Amino acid sequence: MDRHRTGRISNLLAICISAFFTAVGVAGYQRTQDLRQLLLFIVIAVIALGLVKLAFYGINRLLDRIDQR
Repeated sequence: MDRHRTGRISNLLAICISAFFTAVGVAGYQRTQDLRQLLLFIVIAVIALGLVKLAFYGINRLLDRIDQR
């Protein structure tokens, strides 16, 4: 249950950041044909997705604590 309505913001921000890193990786791959560079940016995009989700999990917990007071 999303009591603070941060789920949509979290998803949108995570997708935007991941799409940015993926686009940078694809653009770099098209220019250099270096597959390692592409894979590195895809891994960074996945990590960024997880970090945003983790950050919003913490924000939700903080908001829950504030509501309890």
